[in-house]
Amino acid sequence: MNKPIRSLMITHGDLGRELKEIAEKILERNLEMETISILWGEDGSRILAKIEAFMRKHSGEPVIIFTDMFGGSPSNVCFPFIGADVEVITGINLPGLLKFLTYRDKDIPFPELVRTIRKGAIDGINIMGEYLGEKSDGRRKN
Repeated sequence: MNKPIRSLMITHGDLGRELKEIAEKILERNLEMETISILWGEDGSRILAKIEAFMRKHSGEPVIIFTDMFGGSPSNVCFPFIGADVEVITGINLPGLLKFLTYRDKDIPFPELVRTIRKGAIDGINIMGEYLGEKSDGRRKN
């Protein structure tokens, strides 16, 4: 069996904490996931210290770090930690998080899990008009 996959979510404001709480309600269980909120104008050294502490605590274990947006402070502080067993997934949303939480205990290779999470996040974004049957001129079909 594979080593347990550890996870950390780093986001602007309380987005990560809120996503985690929503996922816990949907799955009806407490999640082993840490969150770090980056407050506006906050010194990045505190965030870096928290990430380093998390990585020390889970040294030798595979880790996925989720952030809210590529190129934002949460993702930028994580890039130095990327390695064979550490990946950063940016732009996390609730469908991607749920995909992770339902697949992380399956016996699949780490790179495949990362791709599965990305696909789940992307597939969770839909245009409802396409499902409702929009006409080419933008009006809805009756």
